[in-house]
This record gives sequence, structure tokens and C-alpha cells, in this order.
Amino acid sequence: MNASVVLFIISLLVLIFLLSRVLKQKRPQAPLIRRLREAGVRVGDTEQLMAGGVFWERQAQLMTDREVHFMQGLFRSVDMRRWYLCPQVRVADIVQITPRVRGRSRTWWKLFHMAAQWHCDVVIVDRRTFRVVAAVELDDASHLKKSRCRRDILLDEVMRQAGMPLLRSRDARELQRMIRDFLTVLEAESGVSDAITQQKAG
Repeated sequence: MNASVVLFIISLLVLIFLLSRVLKQKRPQAPLIRRLREAGVRVGDTEQLMAGGVFWERQAQLMTDREVHFMQGLFRSVDMRRWYLCPQVRVADIVQITPRVRGRSRTWWKLFHMAAQWHCDVVIVDRRTFRVVAAVELDDASHLKKSRCRRDILLDEVMRQAGMPLLRSRDARELQRMIRDFLTVLEAESGVSDAITQQKAG
């Protein structure tokens, strides 16, 4: 290959490179990319992917029809002036990893990622104090799968270790009764505790 051919090829490659740079600069920037760059955020593959199409759509509803029906029954049977019923709460938002595990360590992340993937169907919160008093799981046929059985057993253990009551059943009516009974006992205990506090104060 003579020198003139080599020179021509090099010139052509340089020209192609320069053209691609010019075309890239002239191409309008996606609004998402522009906003990220203006905010000083480094644009990576995920950001480029998001800017290149529409990938998300709204869910039709927060819960399955069965769960909605169950919640409607709870609204009728639970004193809503006393308790909040919060649907689809992430487990990692109601329990935390003990400080005995070094924060952000490999063990911490392993435990956190496990719990961060799980949600409880309902979490019961005391309206006066915002204290979480119990978690609720309405099981269905999917809980018979091996992968789900593992999750259920591990979730039971997480809640046991955290001292968080977990009320669960496959029977919606039975579970509603369990919740009513649990809250009745809790209110009675709370009433006794309040009375003792008032006695001590008086």
C-alpha cells in the first residue's frame, strides 16, 4: 500500500470523526439529559436509556382485587379514628437493621436488599403516636410456591427478631377477626397503661 493511499484513508477517517462530532453536537439534546447536565449529574447508560423512550406506565390500582376487598372489610370493622391502615408498605420502612451490624458493610447491604424487596399488604399505625403496631399479610395461592415460601419464612423471622407482630392468614375473614381481636387487646392494654400513668401523675 503506497503512501498516498494511506494518507487518503487517514484523511477519510479524520473527516468521518469530525463529521460525527458535528452531527452529535447539532442533534437536539433530550430534555431529561439537558436537565441532568444542568444539575451537574453525570449521564450514564441508564439515563441515556430513559431519555430514549417511554418505559413506564401507571398501575391500574395499588392492590389486587382480593386485597382491595379485604381492605374494604377492614375499614368497616376497625376503628379508623384510632388506627391508620396503610397498604403496601415496604418492610425496610417498618424495621431496621440492628446497630450491632456495621452500617453499609457487606452484611448490612445483604440484609437491607433482602428486606427492601418485600412489602407487607397492610401496616397498622396508631393515629395518636404514629407507632407501627402490626403488619398484616393476606396470603394467596402464590405463597405455596417454593420461592415465596422462602420469602415468607424469612419475613416471619425478620419480624420475630424485630419484635413486630405479623398477622397472617389465607382466609380473609379469619384475618379480619385476628386483626380486630389484636387491636381490642392492644386498646385494653393501652387503656390500663394510660390509667397507671394518670395515677402516677396525680
